[in-house]
Amino acid sequence: DETMAICSAARGRPPLDDMKKVLQAARATIKYPPDGKLMGDWKKGEALAQSGYGLRFTDTDTARPNGGNCYACHQLDPAEVSYGTVGPSLTGYGRLRKFREADVKAVYEKIYNPHALLPCTSMPRFGASGVLTIDQIKDLVALLMDPARPVNK
Repeated sequence: DETMAICSAARGRPPLDDMKKVLQAARATIKYPPDGKLMGDWKKGEALAQSGYGLRFTDTDTARPNGGNCYACHQLDPAEVSYGTVGPSLTGYGRLRKFREADVKAVYEKIYNPHALLPCTSMPRFGASGVLTIDQIKDLVALLMDPARPVNK
């Protein structure tokens, strides 16, 4: 698509005008929950973040929902032994941001389409590409931003 063409041609560092194009196009794809609530269930989000199921040629159960596979790039809990380091650690993410509502919205947008905040990022466009549903994204937002989650205390 145009985003990938711009980012690839510029090796991830497009000129300002092209960056603005990427941001604008990405922001236009974001769909918010009809109920206006951006957080779901953090426990469901935790299971989703640890699941790598979906979109592989061996994943044949079409009734089984896609996972987020977040642990492949991020540390989500200090007790994790194995996690990726492509993305930043997300341990205590909500607590570090004092659970601010603006940060909840930013997390939702970043998961839905990260190019809306970080042009040319390597993070997948989970919502914009249809990999995850709005409810799944809400659960991932809760995983990071819910004060009830133990790592946020």
